[in-house]
Amino acid sequence: MSEKEITNIIDYLIWRGDLSFEADDFNEIDALVLSRFSYMDMKDILGNDQNALTISEAFSKYHMNVEARPKFAKEDPELFRLMAESKRYGYLKLIFHDFRFDKNDVEQFSTVTIELPNKRYFLSFRGTDNTINGWKEDLLMTFDDMIPSQLDALEYIEKVASNTVGDLYLGGHSKGGNLAVYAALFCKEDIAQRIKGVYSFDGPGLHKNLLAEIDAKTALPYVTTYMPQSSFFGKMLSHREQQVIVHSNASGVMQHDIYTWEVIGKKFIPAQEDTMVSRVFDQAFHDYLAKLTTAERKEVVNIIFDAIDECDADTMEDLSKNLVGNLLKVMKHMNELDENDAQLVKEAIGILGDSLKDGIIEEFSSRLPFLKNNDESQKEQ
Repeated sequence: MSEKEITNIIDYLIWRGDLSFEADDFNEIDALVLSRFSYMDMKDILGNDQNALTISEAFSKYHMNVEARPKFAKEDPELFRLMAESKRYGYLKLIFHDFRFDKNDVEQFSTVTIELPNKRYFLSFRGTDNTINGWKEDLLMTFDDMIPSQLDALEYIEKVASNTVGDLYLGGHSKGGNLAVYAALFCKEDIAQRIKGVYSFDGPGLHKNLLAEIDAKTALPYVTTYMPQSSFFGKMLSHREQQVIVHSNASGVMQHDIYTWEVIGKKFIPAQEDTMVSRVFDQAFHDYLAKLTTAERKEVVNIIFDAIDECDADTMEDLSKNLVGNLLKVMKHMNELDENDAQLVKEAIGILGDSLKDGIIEEFSSRLPFLKNNDESQKEQ
């Protein structure tokens, strides 16, 4: 396969799988492949110790009941198979798998470390799964400096570091990217000095209350966030690290799917700039954060998920099975809110709506010279 035919990480594996890391060293596409690997359901295969199954051995066990296993993307089993059968990934050892799920503490966390040649270790953090609990934990980021999974990630990197000697790499997609960045920036200094690369793939930034601490962190120069041109999730919260915009062949929110990210050779195809939609959403979300207090944002999230609890659904798939009926339950719950809660929800929706409207107008005005000139003349008056 020629380089120009490569479109995503599946194609990369087909093209690149016969080359070991000794023959061609680790690159940013490998980081995405290994970051995605933590989405594979292996909690019954890998223990929480240094069991050191290879990727090939783990796939043999995974494949025995693959149809019954949860899949977070339809391409995941194929990605696992290609990794297992490849010279590049099949022999890599898997250590320190960790899986935690707690509905009461709003915690959804899963990770595994992949041992690379020459005493290098890639800590792969899973992003949000399809559970309601996982999505609620994501929204905790809008009002909490730390979420349970971030504390899990800190504990995890310390465990791996204390049991290994060599360079550390961290990566993850979506919330997993956020966890990788958080662990790298807030781990102990002796661990941070071992970090040689941190890869966040469309991961949200960090809470603004943490920004003052970030600039002096040892690992910051090693952190890169990759976002598609119409990023929504990656634009949440605040970033200090270097950012790279990559080209996706999907549109809108579907660009969050890493299987739509285009690859050529061993690099991403770059996008020239983010899209108007992404910029407008970015401004609207930050307006929402700025105009509601921490307590108000927390109350909005609680109201939303109290309404979803009426549906008796554990996963997004459960919600979609009876979509109309569940929507009616949510609407009924929202209509029964007391006056204060109803007003708060109305205010939050109003902030987002007004900001989206203003952002769209501003974007179009900047592209139409006669409108731009008119705006400038009004400002001078």
